[in-house]
Amino acid sequence: MTVDYRRLSRKDFRLEMLLGLGRSSQVYLAKAPDGARVALKVPRREVRENKHLADRFAQEVALSLTLSHPNLVKGLSGRPAGNGAFLALEYFPEGSLEDLIVQAPLPQANAIECLKQLASAVIFLHSQSIVHQDIKTSNVYLCSGTYKLGDLGVAKTRDNPRPLERAGSPFYMAPELFRGEPASPASDAYSLGVLAFELLTGKRPFRADTYEELSYAHLHNAPPATRLEKHLDEAVRGLMAKEPSSRWTVQQFLNALEGKPRVAKPSSSEEPKGKKLSLQRLFSRRIKG
Repeated sequence: MTVDYRRLSRKDFRLEMLLGLGRSSQVYLAKAPDGARVALKVPRREVRENKHLADRFAQEVALSLTLSHPNLVKGLSGRPAGNGAFLALEYFPEGSLEDLIVQAPLPQANAIECLKQLASAVIFLHSQSIVHQDIKTSNVYLCSGTYKLGDLGVAKTRDNPRPLERAGSPFYMAPELFRGEPASPASDAYSLGVLAFELLTGKRPFRADTYEELSYAHLHNAPPATRLEKHLDEAVRGLMAKEPSSRWTVQQFLNALEGKPRVAKPSSSEEPKGKKLSLQRLFSRRIKG
């Protein structure tokens, strides 16, 4: 049975169970008309009725359905606005990276492969002038050895440069975000560095009981010593430099993981020169109604 997912509405999916309940939406395991299981994201009523929040969900639908990369969660179908707003995403029965590492740390080879794939996805987003803003283990999903970065709900784009005053998990946030500065590709790089530290050492670099203590650690404390090989330790610390101007780019990090020589950081690293991705064009290309 061949189904054109672009023409499906929310009522075409049969809900099976609740997968997650967030502040802005519910996510269900659902079955599509062709029998495929999907993760169906439905915005809460208060989101649909609030213009700012509704626009944010519409952006997530547009980005998810248009962006195509092997290490990004794939959007299958969606409606950006109204009472029938929804987003159908590929479903990952293996769960998230967070689910996996709670059970046991990843072997180093697996961790490095995961980081290579995530770095590739982040580099792609930055080439499209998109800052993810919420890179963390719970937003990474597994499928037979492939790791995919998901949740574009708070992504920063040129059309929407401030989707939230502050976005992201405090455990992964860059120091400049705690200072109230805008997110940039460099702040994504820092979040990836925290995730890399966590995967390669089995623990987060900074832990605290309060937001204030965690903020202080990210702003002032150096990451703890590790037993990693020198090139890995240097690469992770490079991503976690306190100042964005001193921080490694994600491309430099990927080069280090692949054993390539480090290339000098471009002078305008915080403003990638990738082709501008207009939301108006996204909607006109993929979303009807």
